[in-house]
Amino acid sequence: MQPEQMTVVLTGACGGIGQVLARKLAAKGASLFLCGRDAETLAALQKVLRAKAIGDQTIDARAVDLTDDREIDEWLESIAHSGRTVNVLVNNAGICKFGMFEKIEDRDIEQIMNLNSIVPMKLTRKLLPGLKAQAQARVVNIASTFGAIGFPGYSVYSASKYAIRGFSQALGRELSDTSVRVGCILPRATKTTINSDQVVEMNRKLSVAMDAPEKVADAVVRFICSDRGELALGWPEKFLVRLNSVFPTLVGNAISKKLPLIKQFAA
Repeated sequence: MQPEQMTVVLTGACGGIGQVLARKLAAKGASLFLCGRDAETLAALQKVLRAKAIGDQTIDARAVDLTDDREIDEWLESIAHSGRTVNVLVNNAGICKFGMFEKIEDRDIEQIMNLNSIVPMKLTRKLLPGLKAQAQARVVNIASTFGAIGFPGYSVYSASKYAIRGFSQALGRELSDTSVRVGCILPRATKTTINSDQVVEMNRKLSVAMDAPEKVADAVVRFICSDRGELALGWPEKFLVRLNSVFPTLVGNAISKKLPLIKQFAA
């Protein structure tokens, strides 16, 4: 399926990857229903994208608290009344908190697991009947390489991304006899505000490369257009994802050597 054939529901459109992804999909002719938490940022993005809209292309942005079921239902109802038929869902919204697990608050655990894992599942389930009715449909979940490689300082975030990765794989198999193709893309560290200055400096000292949001968004667009079930981004992260699935102790030993530096920044 090509972008001009798509009507996309995209969460997390206020974030670094989300905004760039929205711009790239809109430029290729996709109709978009965007959501995020920052009404002002969304309004500005909607204005820019509508000014460049082609033909009857729909660009609609709405501030939605995805942890509030009532707000989700109201948003989806407005989409249903738009006259557009959704055939692509991109679950991009997410949060992260870096720190040693024993210092993470219960509230943080609940928020991270809810927004990164449970919310995408709920949204997918709500949209699934309509998606299954389409000749072609796509669900893409934005995970992380930490959803395949558990990393110190990111225990809860890794758990949430492992969950969405497992969900994507299982649902993809469950829907293999339908028109809906489910995929999960695993970006590596990205230069967005989800990473604090502290984390950026740690990554520099660990020699961890960070991709520009534009590079990630380009890969996501290509992934949406494909039928692939999973894709990890970056080198050596792509290799490490595969290696960790076969030799987790080997990868774990290598990461453990970096633990003192990670703890230093976590403190």
